[in-house]
Amino acid sequence: MRLTERQREVIREAGLRHFGAVPWLFGSRLNDAGRGGDIDLYIPGDWSAEASVPRRMRFCMELRQGLGDQKIDVVVGNRSQSSIQSHAQATGVPV
Repeated sequence: MRLTERQREVIREAGLRHFGAVPWLFGSRLNDAGRGGDIDLYIPGDWSAEASVPRRMRFCMELRQGLGDQKIDVVVGNRSQSSIQSHAQATGVPV
């Protein structure tokens, strides 16, 4: 996992504060031999769009403040299981 302990702490705390869940990291940042790449996060749960959109916005704002200007993609778990959500669940690890 190519995240510093401080980055992991910021992500965990923000996830717990806004979603009551620890986010999962998936994608290229799981490869310790890789370089660069965006931070792909999955928020587990069964969220409606009405509930998830404002939380996601606040979560992303807090991450930007805590991690700086980085490319971060956030997938929020919902009732309609998308292929990216399935991929994140199958390959991701809790931050």
